[in-house]
Amino acid sequence: MRYHGLGGQYCGIVLLALIVAAAAVDRTGDEVWRIRARSSRDVDHVVNLASLYEMEEWVEVNQPSEYVDLMVRSDEKESVRRALRDAGLPFSTMIQDVEDKIKRHSRKRRDADDDGVFSYEKFNTFESIEGELKRIAKERSDVARLETIGKTYEGRDLYLLRVTHNMTKKITKPVILLDSGIHAREWVSVSTNMYIINQLIENPSGDAYINAFLDSYDFVFFPVLNPDGYSYTWTNDRLWRKNRAPNKGSDCIGVDLNRNWDFEWGGEGTSDYPCAIDYKGPAPFSELETSAVKEWINAHKQKVVMYLNFHAYGQLWMTPYGYSTAKPSNEPEMMRYSKLAVDALSAFRGTTYDFGPVYTTIYPASSISVDWVRGAENILIAYTIELPDKGLHGFITPESEITPIGQETWLGLRELLLTLGVEKNLLRTEEIVIV
Repeated sequence: MRYHGLGGQYCGIVLLALIVAAAAVDRTGDEVWRIRARSSRDVDHVVNLASLYEMEEWVEVNQPSEYVDLMVRSDEKESVRRALRDAGLPFSTMIQDVEDKIKRHSRKRRDADDDGVFSYEKFNTFESIEGELKRIAKERSDVARLETIGKTYEGRDLYLLRVTHNMTKKITKPVILLDSGIHAREWVSVSTNMYIINQLIENPSGDAYINAFLDSYDFVFFPVLNPDGYSYTWTNDRLWRKNRAPNKGSDCIGVDLNRNWDFEWGGEGTSDYPCAIDYKGPAPFSELETSAVKEWINAHKQKVVMYLNFHAYGQLWMTPYGYSTAKPSNEPEMMRYSKLAVDALSAFRGTTYDFGPVYTTIYPASSISVDWVRGAENILIAYTIELPDKGLHGFITPESEITPIGQETWLGLRELLLTLGVEKNLLRTEEIVIV
């Protein structure tokens, strides 16, 4: 995710930076700095600084840890350094060369992916993910069903994968809904969702709970909610965030799909400007991707008992709302479940998560999916999850982290599924005995 509303502060964004989209973006010499921000005033100062120097692409706020991560262009490092020193804001360098990090951790195995062979231990192109979803549906039709719910502007399919025992065309069990890849550059969100799919279908770790969960729940996955943007991160710009739809009356491409939902649309934490990285779009559900998901959820919301929206980075397990400090009626319950999940997750290798509402845990963000799911659709258990890390790699997760992040996230989810199942009397199984 990222900080909010930056586009509203820079009507005059330089068009040259947008035209670069025709070729691969090179960030050689750009650095990511961690700036200590102990107050909202400090955060605002950094955000304004990012706007002044037109460096809004990578501005990540973490309120519990009191920092802002800012990607600083190589040609502005001295100017920004002086500005931070004058403001009394200390900083350190997290990533010394963004382009080098991208080449070493994100594209070094790209050639191996060109044959289309999917691997759960590396990042995969959209085409490879598509192939794997089709393989699963064909070879494991006893537990998996693949559907398309629409197409993107560039013509790619929007896929939905259902996983459950006793598969039927009609959904009859409580639904666990999981999505990822709504922000194109957050590759680890996609790999984590695919890891969970593989756990449920193949159970390679011999998890005793999985049969019980498949007896009890219908798991519904949207593995890549932004296929066009995700594909663009492989070919042109590893840090692209939005979709790839054109904007009428503007040369700027794309809408932030996680600012396009019809709940407090256009409020705090969104931008009116098509050039902004968090542009909300011309209207709620203006985009093919969000509209298609909306239609599916509207048709099945009576069955959905939990929604998980995966992002990166920051290690945050967050509840609604993002639009304000307003609280859902069942916030204490969601917070209790959050603690259970992050404690179970942490037990695997010590990864620590903060948890709390989006608005106060990361930053104000209106028109986001988790707010719409809880506030408009009344799906009571809904989370936005910012996966690891805490800035060492940021968005550019190394492939060595794919499996451990998947493993620990699954353990957190497993605790949620078990607790929810017991407390809501949802477990329809003899696989586990509750004592």
